[in-house]
Amino acid sequence: MGHNAIRAYSSRRAESFSATDERDWDATVRRKKRSVLEDEVVAESSKTPPEGPPTKSMLRPPKLAPSAWQLYFTDWIQRQQASSSRKPNVAQAAKEAGQEYANLTEEEKEPYKQRSQAAKDIRERSLNAYMRTLTPEDIKRENVFRSAQRKAGKSRKSNIKDPNAPKKPLSAYFMFLQRIRASKELVKEVFGDETETTRQSVLAAARWRGMTDEERKPFLAQAEQEKMEYEAARRMYEDGSVPYGSSINFSILPGSPAFHTTVKMESESESEGFVTDDGLRYR
Repeated sequence: MGHNAIRAYSSRRAESFSATDERDWDATVRRKKRSVLEDEVVAESSKTPPEGPPTKSMLRPPKLAPSAWQLYFTDWIQRQQASSSRKPNVAQAAKEAGQEYANLTEEEKEPYKQRSQAAKDIRERSLNAYMRTLTPEDIKRENVFRSAQRKAGKSRKSNIKDPNAPKKPLSAYFMFLQRIRASKELVKEVFGDETETTRQSVLAAARWRGMTDEERKPFLAQAEQEKMEYEAARRMYEDGSVPYGSSINFSILPGSPAFHTTVKMESESESEGFVTDDGLRYR
């Protein structure tokens, strides 16, 4: 092979390699670009969307107890299936059974009412037990969901209260009010013949305002003690060191002379405070 032929061959080979290398390089660049774009798409799709309120409830409480009518309708369906080959649709069956139920006497309805009440009692106990299995996070999530549903006009359900959370202690004034209501002598002395609850509270508030600091001291000391116990219990509960399903109660200090009798707790609405006729609020 002559020098000219060699040079021509080498030139063609060089051009061939150059074209091939260029094609390979272009392909590599395209693959890299495609890979980068795909990675960006995956990264974008994997981004956690901004958290909004839950769209459904995660609670699974016990089913509602059947009403007296529902129990009667169930029995009616079973009787029809056992005694007749006719199979009316649900609407027709409900209409016929409803007419029969409306014609029952109160005495005939009573067994169904009793069965319904028994089922409601069982359901209430089951619901209380179920609620105590919920964690603070479960309750928080449910309340966020319910708030969003109310705001959207889709529900009127109120938020649920955590049955395991420590209950807020009473104030010194409401401990004083408890002490009065636990003693027949004090009830007669402070309330006289007044039986209306709101008026009784006004009379008790007037007595509280007229007490000296020394007379209030046992109640103030007990209120401060229970407040500290509550704060400690609340921290334990929030930290998860109190098992779910257990409750924390505050006991009356044995050293408090005004509290030798076990007394009934006030209602939640009453323990939140009371405004007297002169506009003073006691908490």
